Amino acid sequence: MLGDILRREREKQNLTVKDVEQETSIRALYIEAIENGDYKSLPGEVYAKGFIRNYAGFLKLDADAILQQYREENHPEEAQEVPAPETSAPVAQPRTKVSVPSRPAFSSGDDFKDRVEKSRNTQRYFAGMLAAVVLLGGAYFVLGSDGADSGDKPAVKTEQTTKSSGKTQKAEQPAEKKFDDVEVTGKFADRCWTKVVVDGKTVFEGTVEKGKTMDWKGTDKVVVTAGNAGAVSVTHNGNDLGKLGEDGQVVEKNFTKDTAEDVK
Repeated sequence: MLGDILRREREKQNLTVKDVEQETSIRALYIEAIENGDYKSLPGEVYAKGFIRNYAGFLKLDADAILQQYREENHPEEAQEVPAPETSAPVAQPRTKVSVPSRPAFSSGDDFKDRVEKSRNTQRYFAGMLAAVVLLGGAYFVLGSDGADSGDKPAVKTEQTTKSSGKTQKAEQPAEKKFDDVEVTGKFADRCWTKVVVDGKTVFEGTVEKGKTMDWKGTDKVVVTAGNAGAVSVTHNGNDLGKLGEDGQVVEKNFTKDTAEDVK
């Protein structure tokens, strides 16, 4: 019987059923079922052939010959359709110690599910550890920042009292930037054909791609023409003017040091 051949070869190589299970990922109960000829205990015909092929290959036997014998014993009609190999008897090679072959690609459905579940559990574990580290780090940062603000830094005051007169005066506010020239910045939310003339000289003419930002600076005047005014937002000498116009609208705008006007 096929099972007797496999069992004798396993025992000849001083291997236990557990050794075969560990190296092939075929469950021990399936290995014992094959050796006992109890193929009804296997998950199905496809699994049975796969287990037998892997088991025979692990023992260094002729897997095709072993499968042919399985067909002859259990499916004679199928064995007639498949020509028998030249070597009818499995050839065993002596083995002095257990080697560790690469894990076979074929394994049982239960074994596959076990691996997937172990992988998922490992991922959940590391995800939980990462979340805990992030939470602890965030808590440390927040508490440390609060402690530093309350213990080391004085409260910010908007008013201060002079020692000489005792009068309260407003804290000085930073002076606003003064522009001696004309500075214009365009931010493009979409593609737009654009022409820019600075102090009477064309410095740019072409299509600006989405996401780009361009800066123009002139002494007297900057004129910007946009073929898709809704795609361009401009800042003029520090003042955010928003979009030049509506989507698809052609707008020409004249910027000087103090004014920003549409050219009609």
